[in-house]
Amino acid sequence: MPKQLTPAERAFRAISEKDFQKQVIQLAEMYGWSWCHLQDSRKMVRKGDVTFLVGDAGAKGWPDLVLVRAPEILFWEMKKELGKTTPEQDEWLSRLTQCGLEARVVRPSDFDEYAAPRLKRREF
Repeated sequence: MPKQLTPAERAFRAISEKDFQKQVIQLAEMYGWSWCHLQDSRKMVRKGDVTFLVGDAGAKGWPDLVLVRAPEILFWEMKKELGKTTPEQDEWLSRLTQCGLEARVVRPSDFDEYAAPRLKRREF
């Protein structure tokens, strides 16, 4: 028999990545963070009869959010609760971490214990 989900687990699973990202951005702005979200680097655009790639294909897997509040910078890959990272996303997060930067996956279940406190905290 499958494990029964708690109400919190059900709620976390119901949040889309897009909605979760909006929630994080709103909180970040409230605490003075600037942020950048790059659109999918592999996006194809059609103009008339021509279809072409927009963006930098070399940035495939780049984290969803870059949050900056001097002297801090965070690289967060936003995922829905059960979302999986791609090998390219894992590689970017690993390389950024190896540079001494804070780079990680953030999920709805991380909001209360990690994301909200991290955005509120000042590191000097």
